[in-house]
Amino acid sequence: MEEITVYTTPTCPWCTKVKSYLNDKGVTFKELNVAADSQAAQRMIEITGQRSVPVITRGEKYVVGFDQDRLASMIQ
Repeated sequence: MEEITVYTTPTCPWCTKVKSYLNDKGVTFKELNVAADSQAAQRMIEITGQRSVPVITRGEKYVVGFDQDRLASMIQ
């Protein structure tokens, strides 16, 4: 199974919702704080073309924002 990565910032309420959702589903993920990690921020921008968080990636797939339906299909 491909690793799930969540790009976040410390003050983002939607990031907190995504992390809570994934934790509630028992999904393990790697969190990257783009406010503290400029390389992670650059990768996120390259993947999505934008600076919005949260960004959730798994392989070539990604979701921007807290989209519960898309997240559910990504973690299946």
